[in-house]
Amino acid sequence: MTDAVNLRRESIDLEALLLCREYLYALFHKLFGGTPDEAMLALALSETTRDVVEEFSGEDPSMRGLGRFLQDLGECVDQSVLLDQARDEYTRLFIGPGELPCQPIESPYLTHDAALFQENTLAVRALYRERGLELKRLMRVPDDHIATMCGFMAHEAGSALTELRAGHTEALAASLRDQEAFVRGHMLSWVDDFARCARRSKTAVLYPQMIEALAAFVRNDAVLLSESAFWAEEAIAANGEVVPGGLGAMPGSPETAVFAEVSEAITVLNRVCPFGIEDHELVAAKA
Repeated sequence: MTDAVNLRRESIDLEALLLCREYLYALFHKLFGGTPDEAMLALALSETTRDVVEEFSGEDPSMRGLGRFLQDLGECVDQSVLLDQARDEYTRLFIGPGELPCQPIESPYLTHDAALFQENTLAVRALYRERGLELKRLMRVPDDHIATMCGFMAHEAGSALTELRAGHTEALAASLRDQEAFVRGHMLSWVDDFARCARRSKTAVLYPQMIEALAAFVRNDAVLLSESAFWAEEAIAANGEVVPGGLGAMPGSPETAVFAEVSEAITVLNRVCPFGIEDHELVAAKA
């Protein structure tokens, strides 16, 4: 009985973290994939975002700093002025015209070649297709763009959450290991360099700080994924590949109501369509 109680309690903690991961990856996907609008800025500065950051951050000073930064930004700045400044900053860092000060794409950091659609781009595309996904507007932008990667990780975080709630511990462990491999192989390989480059931006309104926050988040996520996969593998050893009745918060529990609020916030976030986000949206791959 004690083991079952502990398993349930630990699975609720994991459910909370998986929800936070899905929300934050979706947020970064939208922020880095489209020109910010009123709705996007409001979500980024919302209390929900700050609560999710606090839940995920633990003792990491960079993640805790993100929560304070977003709160200060929401309280101390004229929002219309902030939006105009954020749009200008986004355009300069992610669109152009002219050469971008920091490429938001993995390949140039690996090869030191500014060319788009390199061998690594195709490797990332293949990984998406293994999960049944591809870019909605294939060949418009490289598949290893940071916004698309964050969208992919948000999708995978949601899939892991589904497996946890169903009690499919073997599928959960496999999903978490695959996500860890992607984070370590295709995000940790360059996001710190991207963040260091963004620090040299001539403005620091929103995006250099958010790029730095993403780098901190990804570092923490790699550790979380490793530890969570190990937990799922231990659960398989103790309980088998499927836990009857599923895992996570029980219907009617206080956690269920809180998690439902975050799930609704993810739904709202997924509906926001800043201009240009279509270039970074993943859809079901064609047969």
